[in-house]
Amino acid sequence: MKVFFLLLTTLFSIASPVFAQDDFDPFNLPSATDKPKKQTTEAKLLSEVSAVAPGQPFTVDLKLTHPDGWHSYYVNTGLIGEVLKTKWTLPDGFTATYLGWPTPHLSNSFGYQSIGYEGTVHHLYQITPPKDLAPGTTIEITAEANWQICDDTGCVPEDTTQTLTLSAAAEVQLDASVSDSFAEARAHYPNSSKDLSIGATETNNVITLTVTPAGSLDPEKVHFFDEDGQVSVQEPQEAGKEGDSLILKLPRNQGNDFADAGPVLEELTGILTDGNSSYLVKTNFQEPEIVKAPVSISSLLPILGGMFLGGLILNLMPCVFPVIGIKIMGFVDQAGHDRKKIMLHGIAFAAGVFASFWLLTLIMLLGGIKNWGGQLENPYVMFTLIIVMLLLAMNMYGVFEIGVGATGVGANLTRKEGLGGSFFSGVLATVVATPCSAPFLGAALGAAVALPTFWFIVAFTAMAAGLSLPYLTLSAFPDLVKALPRPGAWMESFKQGMSFLLFATVGYLLWVYSAQVFEQDYGQKGLFVMVGLSLVAAAGWVWGRWTTPIRKPKVKWIGRGITALLFIIGIILAKPGAESDASEAVVIEWQKWSKEKEQELLAKGTPVYVDFTAKWCLTCQVNKKNAYTQEVVDLMQRQGVVFMKADKTTTNEEIDAELTRLERSAIPVNVLYTPGDKTPHITPEVLTPSFMKKFVNEKLGELPSQAFTPESFEEAQASQEPVLVNFRADW
Repeated sequence: MKVFFLLLTTLFSIASPVFAQDDFDPFNLPSATDKPKKQTTEAKLLSEVSAVAPGQPFTVDLKLTHPDGWHSYYVNTGLIGEVLKTKWTLPDGFTATYLGWPTPHLSNSFGYQSIGYEGTVHHLYQITPPKDLAPGTTIEITAEANWQICDDTGCVPEDTTQTLTLSAAAEVQLDASVSDSFAEARAHYPNSSKDLSIGATETNNVITLTVTPAGSLDPEKVHFFDEDGQVSVQEPQEAGKEGDSLILKLPRNQGNDFADAGPVLEELTGILTDGNSSYLVKTNFQEPEIVKAPVSISSLLPILGGMFLGGLILNLMPCVFPVIGIKIMGFVDQAGHDRKKIMLHGIAFAAGVFASFWLLTLIMLLGGIKNWGGQLENPYVMFTLIIVMLLLAMNMYGVFEIGVGATGVGANLTRKEGLGGSFFSGVLATVVATPCSAPFLGAALGAAVALPTFWFIVAFTAMAAGLSLPYLTLSAFPDLVKALPRPGAWMESFKQGMSFLLFATVGYLLWVYSAQVFEQDYGQKGLFVMVGLSLVAAAGWVWGRWTTPIRKPKVKWIGRGITALLFIIGIILAKPGAESDASEAVVIEWQKWSKEKEQELLAKGTPVYVDFTAKWCLTCQVNKKNAYTQEVVDLMQRQGVVFMKADKTTTNEEIDAELTRLERSAIPVNVLYTPGDKTPHITPEVLTPSFMKKFVNEKLGELPSQAFTPESFEEAQASQEPVLVNFRADW
């Protein structure tokens, strides 16, 4: 109601001069003609000089004295209102420059805060004459100004036209009669902050202004007046001292009843004051420093445990599965050999894992890649990985054999090559594991980033230990290896079968690579086509190997069954989508994420769901396929949720910065931002439809439902709001 009254007051006060005094006013609102003349602002234009000199700038003062209880506005009103605008009429060759806004203060109107000036305010301008101005010339300077004043009863537009008549002389002549007035005017202007170090950072919609040294600034009285509207005027600012610095917490302007959210700019500009001292602030936003958490056993153990468990579970993720196949072949081949050789292969594999993790940790510490899996954002890394996986797949199928030419060199060289292969397998396991974020891993990675350097390395070492543990276990306990079938002719078939897992991996990597290189989004269908064709190829191979006439009937029937299963699944995945399929598919209108767009939506009261994803993140693709059923999407749409996708298939600094603010360094990360709530709601890494429904209802509240009747349906339609009717029966 306050908003409605204030808007109407402003509207009628602006329009009131065009109406006669006795016009009928249906709202009985105050207008400019209701105010006695003594309530108007007194305006004067003063010159600091009585005579001007050629090319010598001088200062003039537009002095406004407001009636008691009324205020005009700062460049950022903080609410609504018209700020001072001045138009100059000057002789030829003269220029006028505004010297900036004087220090304002907070005012109140209708229970809301605004930024402005009460009592007397001085607006200073610099006038510069031309260098060829002839002494003895009489000059006239005219200022036409308009502004608005307000109090709790309404707002009044005001204007003035002021003229100064001055003479030109060879030297500037000051006017002593106005020296006190100009001294008072300059006292109201902020000082330069060149002797201060002022920095600005932002975390979770709170801007932190750090001023060093704090000097005499009083934390209990200090306030920052933002020039561009980035800082909320209606919320309190919190200030305190840390050592020799003043720390000021400024809530970001996310909109109010009168206006949308403020802009998101690269710099912060305004005036910092405590009522006695004032400083002009202009500083660029900096990335917030990651505060290193104090290391204690209680805080360290959950992080290390999470990293270890996350690394262990990575062995079960689809990313690592093809490499497990390679190592299974290695252990089968080692069955029956001496324990020492088996142990050496396990240690070599673990060494490859640890070396790779330490290299990744070093890269992250040096700042090249700040997120888990980030190296896959580089198309050159992806291309190299495709070539390596393709060659491995062809080798496993039998197109060629790696190392055959070296068989005659000697047993010692062959053994070294075998250990080198195990080491390389450990490296490969690490590389292909990075697209996945296993349970426990996402939160642990986010916490590990905040650790000091030594413990950061220890945390990733724990993750490497988890990933390599199964292989070390098989190496340390040969009896487990001996339980595997003995080497024989079946190994060739098993090896060729495992190659199709690698061919499918090549297809997946090619899907990601195509999006990076050609900047095109082929959709999830492209991934399923590649995997489906790999299954069809595998079906053909099974048919050719196990349904030949020399096979036993039982083997042939099993082969035919496996062939049919692989062929049917492959065709279903790879077939073109029919029109009927498209109509039945779950359609989500994903908008491209940006922090600015997110804040605009939240300021309008719209909840935002952001999917931080990438094509190289297989868990992300599984979530999209499984979690977003039609029921889930309908629920979120009824709640007014806007879906946004933050795609980091290739490097995106804005997305990386947001993940840092969320204390996450691995994807998938899915976040629900709700209006008026500064805490982002982050989901687990793996999503299911049941979790999503519960999650949305908990964070946004369950929507009420009512029994359907023709009358209620017509009433709902008349409201022009979307209506969902669920026709159902208990049977």
